[in-house]
Formats: sequence, C-alpha cells, structure tokens
Amino acid sequence: MASLVQVRDVCKSYDQLEVLRAVSLSIPASCVATIVGASGAGKTTLLQILGTMLRPDAGQVFINGIDVFALRGNKLARFRNREIGFVFQFHHLLPEFSALENVCIPALIQGIPYSRIRPRATELLDFLGLSERLAHKPHQLSGGEQQRVAVARALINNPKIVLADEPSGNLDTGNKEELHSLFFRLRDEFHQTFVIVTHDPLLAEQSDLVVRMADGSIIA
Repeated sequence: MASLVQVRDVCKSYDQLEVLRAVSLSIPASCVATIVGASGAGKTTLLQILGTMLRPDAGQVFINGIDVFALRGNKLARFRNREIGFVFQFHHLLPEFSALENVCIPALIQGIPYSRIRPRATELLDFLGLSERLAHKPHQLSGGEQQRVAVARALINNPKIVLADEPSGNLDTGNKEELHSLFFRLRDEFHQTFVIVTHDPLLAEQSDLVVRMADGSIIA
C-alpha cells in the first residue's frame, strides 16, 4: 500500500521534559492504524502533531506528499480543514445545533453553502444509521449516536486521514464494538485512513498497523 503519512525524526519537549524522541513512522493509505502505550508515552502529542494542532521542535510530517509544517498561517488552517478529520473521546458536538447541522460545520467553515453540503451530510448520516436523527440535537441522542455524528462530521470534507483520540473510551461495550466496526467498514467501503490512539487491546489487535510507544519513542 502507498504511504499516506510519513513522520521523520519528530521531536517535542516541554521545558526539560522530552515528550517525543526522534519519532519516525510511515502509515499507508486505506488502513486503520492504532497508537498504543501507557499513559505518558507520547501518544496524544504525536496525534496532535499529525493533526497539525501542535508544531514539533524538530522533524517533518508529510501527508499525501505535502510537508505540512512548511505551510504557514491560513494555508495550514485550510489544509487541516480539508485534509484531516478529527474524532475525540468526548464528541464536542455543539448543543444548539441538530445532528445534520453539526455534521455540516467543517464544510461551512470551508465556505461551502449549506444547500450544497446538506445532501452529503444527509447521505453520511444515513450511511451511519442515523437517518431518523437528522433534526435531533445532541442531548436527544445516545452516546453511541453522538459519536457517530462526530464521525460523520470528521468525514464531511472527504479528508485524506481521520485522527481519533480514544474515540470509544466514553462508550459502553455495545456502542464501542459498533464504533470500531464502523471504522473498518469505512476503510473497506470508502478507503478511509484512520489513526487512532487507544487503550483498547481488541481494537489494536484488529487494526492493520499497531504503533507501540513508550517514553516518547516507538518501540514496535
């Protein structure tokens, strides 16, 4: 498989604390990759750098061949909006908006009119089994439904990669298994690439690529 993400000798420190130590890895397209390790291993910091929300002290990150940290200001923000989707442990849906409106937000930020993006948002929610929940606000949805809305929101701009930080950590067993199955279904049907920080051993076992971290380094 072709490499979609390349990380080369990335370092990150906070004062005297070295969080990432010359991390390098390659992630192919159309795969589910998991990042695992004990708390404090550097997993979330690496994910934040992959998402361009945090700049490394040294090293390079290439996504689809683009040196992302060579981009500056608005160019980097536009790249992040168009090419990277995000799913968090806590869904971060806006409570005053419906499920459909929440899904549309990244596309609206890009400047796409609501009338143009609404059909795709509706299609995504239908694919995720939420066709009867379009007008529901977050408080009217279950935890699993809220997280599926968050996945649809992450997909709305057809990103090259979706980054997820403990996306099932707040779900019960049934909803967790359903969400994990969804990631693989999206990989198979849409060739979507996921990079997921997780403590869930079953998800890691099922993933295409497991990146194991300890003390700021990749150990396997």
